[in-house]
Order: sequence, then C-alpha cells, then structure tokens
Amino acid sequence: MSLRKKNNEIKRLIDAFNTEAKKFHDITFSTYTITQSTTSNVKFKSPNHAINLWQYYGKINEEHTQEDFIENLKESDHQWGIRGAKISAFGLIEGDTCNLFLKMARRASHLFSKKEAEIINSKVVNEIRESETDGISKTIVSTNSNALAIWLNYLLYYMSMTSHKKEGIRVIDIDPFALSLLALEQLLIEPTIKKIDKSLSKLENIKFDVALSFPGEKRDYVSEVANILRKNLDNDCLFYDFDYQSQLARPNVDTLLQNIYRNHAKLIVVFLSKEYAQKEWCGLEWRAVRDIIKSKGDEQIMFVRFDNAPIEGLFSIDGYIDANIFESKQVAEFILERVKLLA
Repeated sequence: MSLRKKNNEIKRLIDAFNTEAKKFHDITFSTYTITQSTTSNVKFKSPNHAINLWQYYGKINEEHTQEDFIENLKESDHQWGIRGAKISAFGLIEGDTCNLFLKMARRASHLFSKKEAEIINSKVVNEIRESETDGISKTIVSTNSNALAIWLNYLLYYMSMTSHKKEGIRVIDIDPFALSLLALEQLLIEPTIKKIDKSLSKLENIKFDVALSFPGEKRDYVSEVANILRKNLDNDCLFYDFDYQSQLARPNVDTLLQNIYRNHAKLIVVFLSKEYAQKEWCGLEWRAVRDIIKSKGDEQIMFVRFDNAPIEGLFSIDGYIDANIFESKQVAEFILERVKLLA
C-alpha cells in the first residue's frame, strides 16, 4: 500500500512523535563516517545504537575490480557493511530514550512500501555517486535495507544531508523525535519521497520578497500558505524554514535568522498566537520585527492572528488578518497583494 493510502497511520505516528518531541528528551541523532584509515577513540553515550546506512565502495577500475567487490561481499559481516569500502556512514542514536526512538522509527519505516523503500535507497545512492564520481569510472554504492536504516536514510535525504565526504561524527541539529515529526507532517501534506530543502542560493546572499515567522504548532496552516506563495513567487523569494533546512543546520543560526528578518525580507508575515508568545525562536524573530516597527518600517510587517493572546509590543490598534475567518488560501492571496504593492 502506498503512502497516499496511509493517512490514518501517518496521523497516528504524528501524534506519537509529537508526544515525545514535547518532552525534550536528552537524545541525539548523528552520522558517523569512517574511511579505511579512520582511527578514533570516540566514546558514545549509553544507551546507544549504531547502524550502517550506506557505503561508497569505490570505483571499478584496474585497481578495484568487480571480482574484489564480490569477494569482499561474501566475507563481510553485513551488520557493519561491506569489507573494503572507501567510505562507510553509520547512523548513531544516543540517549536515555534511544530504545523508544528505535521502536518508533522502525514502525515509521513501514509506511513505505517495498517500492518506496527502494526509491529512498536509490535517491541516496544517486546523491553519493554524484558527489564522488569522476565522470569516467563506475562507482559502487550500497545502502542498508534494514527498517531502521531506511527511516534514518529518509530523514537525512529529507534534510538534504545524505552525502558528505569528511570522516568523523556530525550531530544533526534537531533531535530525532522532532525531526521525525517534521518529516511525517510533510508526508501528510504531500505523500511523496522528496527533499524538503529547496534552496538554490546561499541564505546570506538572498533578498526575499516574503519571510514567514510562526510557531511550530501552526505549521499545518502556514505550510498551506507557503505552498500557494511558492507557486506564485520566483525561486528563492519566500523564506520558509523547511525550504532551507540544510543551511539552517549550523551554529549561530539565531543571528542568521535575525539578519534575514531584519535586513533580507521585503515583507515579514507574522502568525501570532499564544504559542508564538511562548517560543524562544519566535522571540528572536519578534525582536527583529519590533526593531523594524521602531524604525517606522510598518509597510514591511503583516500580522495574522489565531487568537487574542497578549504579545509584548503589540497593541489593540495594530491591524491584522483573522486566521479564524480567512482560510490559508485567502491569507496567501492577501500576502501576494502586499508583495505587489511593495514592488
């Protein structure tokens, strides 16, 4: 059964992952990449679980023949991959709720039919081949068909973080419960296997027509608005966090976000609610908005309200669009009207 026929199961998983994501577990998801020459004394937190995700075996040429590959394949312990691979990537889960996440991740992987699981693996393979190919030799890449590996590979592909050449540990910036929740929410909206990162340029160099600021609890509504805006704006004219996920996975992202909202967006649309007032990241974005208002840049700001929760710096005389009256499609149309006026 394909993803399009599994809405109920996706919703059940969303509820389950949402419950755990709200608890802010001390758990991390990392990738651990090793080469033939890797030596490491890294100690992992306990409990933990590591699983082979993919391997770049090498190129078929005079020194690296198919016969070598087949022989190593026969002699390998497949739990840890194929012997002789030039690059091996492992998924690493560490933390007290490691076993709970493993159980939930394996269940999530069963959303994918056999054909869809093969599509995930083929996309991962193609990304690695593209990053390693010299245009002459044929490259050999393998992926793990284990249920947990399929889900972790999907999460990395979803974040546009599949392929990397440097060896060592890379910690994913968002915990695996929250990351799985975001991926599932996207599958519910659009049940296809795709990357979420749609960026074409470096964030620091983009001047956006519209930037959206909102709490995660309102993502369903805002994502519908973003989908409509994206179809009506040119590439890299809308700042919606999902579209730039790989570029936001970095240190000091707070200053990057404030710079985007303060200096790199013609129109900032703020989706206000009681959750917006409580969230730390929304607070960072709100500071940039308040500074624009202080500088008399009123035309740059557009408010959409879900409730009457008090927001520091917002007054009863400030105009807004009521999200309880207007659907996401209508809100998107209002935003596009403002963009035309600013142009």
